[in-house]
Amino acid sequence: MISRSVLGPSTRRLSALLTALAVAAAIAGATWMIVSPSLVHAEHGLPHGTILARGAFAAPTDVKIKSTLGGQFRVMNVKNSADAIVQQVTIGPGAMTGWHSHHGPVVVVVAEGTMTLYQSDDPSCTGETYSAGQVFVDPGQGNAHNARNEGSTGVVLYATYFDVPPGAGPGIPAANPGTCTGF
Repeated sequence: MISRSVLGPSTRRLSALLTALAVAAAIAGATWMIVSPSLVHAEHGLPHGTILARGAFAAPTDVKIKSTLGGQFRVMNVKNSADAIVQQVTIGPGAMTGWHSHHGPVVVVVAEGTMTLYQSDDPSCTGETYSAGQVFVDPGQGNAHNARNEGSTGVVLYATYFDVPPGAGPGIPAANPGTCTGF
């Protein structure tokens, strides 16, 4: 370490400024970590929420899910799935998640409220409605969609995402397909 007496006044000021910025960043980060769970609302953009757990499979794991979504039977295959994430997502009244997809399949449990899911490949923009207690599977893997809360109470979802690359978030932004007016 260099003695402070050897440093010139401008170097000491720069050092003090960098220290103050580091402290401010640490305080902002700590505040975000404390406050963010209460600010979990999807108003627009990618779905976001509180990540409750994340982990890698202990051994190579293939995931295969067969399900119907949007009136279409789909088979989702994931070889050697990457991380899995469990997340709580809240969508306020009148809000939507924005058009997005996921890396792999997602199992979604609707815990509270009612939401409508719109598929980007549906030219008629006919949404499917899911209510508290129902479960659906989003195929991910490029399947773009938008979830809307068209009701007057909040929607709470618990989503389990498969095949999320290490360090990546669960959502992938998608372009508005232009099939749904007002989105």
